[in-house]
Amino acid sequence: MFQMRYKMWILASLILLGSCSMTGYSIYKPKTEQIAIEAHFCPEQNCHGIISGMIKNATKTVHCAFYDLTMDDVREALVEKSRTADVKLVTDNDNPTDLPFAMTDNRNGLMHNKFCIIDSKTVITGSYNPTYGGLDDNNNVIIARSSSLADNYESEFQEFQAGIFGKGNRVKNPVIYYENGTKKIENYFCPEDWCSDKVLKALANANSSVNFMIFSFTDNSIGDLLVKKHSEGIDVKGVLEKSQNTNQYSEYQKLLDAGINVTFDKNPKLLHHKVFIIDDEIVITGSYNPTSNGDKVNDENILIIYDMDIAKQFLEEFDRVY
Repeated sequence: MFQMRYKMWILASLILLGSCSMTGYSIYKPKTEQIAIEAHFCPEQNCHGIISGMIKNATKTVHCAFYDLTMDDVREALVEKSRTADVKLVTDNDNPTDLPFAMTDNRNGLMHNKFCIIDSKTVITGSYNPTYGGLDDNNNVIIARSSSLADNYESEFQEFQAGIFGKGNRVKNPVIYYENGTKKIENYFCPEDWCSDKVLKALANANSSVNFMIFSFTDNSIGDLLVKKHSEGIDVKGVLEKSQNTNQYSEYQKLLDAGINVTFDKNPKLLHHKVFIIDDEIVITGSYNPTSNGDKVNDENILIIYDMDIAKQFLEEFDRVY
């Protein structure tokens, strides 16, 4: 009898332990909510104007984490809004600002994010830094109206406010369904959520095609997987920023040698995207470049969007820069 009770106690203890994550969050149950997602592309669209307009329309809170911020209209929108709302800003310590509500990270690794949370219900993210130097670069901006997604980004932002960089809790809501469960969005932060692993998992499931637009690409495991997918008959092609991909660490030569259709962009400025498009229906985007620093050192974020309508817009952008 004692042995039976002991076994039952052990089983109950394992179940209890299994119900908690390493960071104290309960095992996650995917959420379902109404989400509206917009994709914008620079320089064809006025991305800094879109961001400043969102800030001006905020009513309660604007919390932004930008690797760099120099655009006057975005700065002025933040200053103006700070008179009536809770405005806070984090930048990388290589790019400090004189704004009174701003702080920087406290380490050598980059605070490389480009996001804002507006009124705890809307997230602005993507590859775009609101800077004059980036005016003519190829970039994307995602606007997602989702309280669960905003909760994720706000938790990450509050870690920054507490001086926690390069580490932190795992993401709170990694998977969110929308459109009555027919579409979903995944959200992760590097380094605590292992962004490279999430990208590898998504790419491994590619059945027909992978198109990519990437600023800096040095991750061997992702490069190797693209070569493998190409050898299996998957249509793999991509565009890289030349200034970042002519050294020995770039995956460019490996991809080229494998027969993958990869080229440098034709923009005299920068191709600054960090994008994979899988099977014409899944988009990976955010601040994360597939590099070791992007995965293990910098503060970064990614979205994996399972939405053919969004993928179609990114494919049109791919066709523009290819």
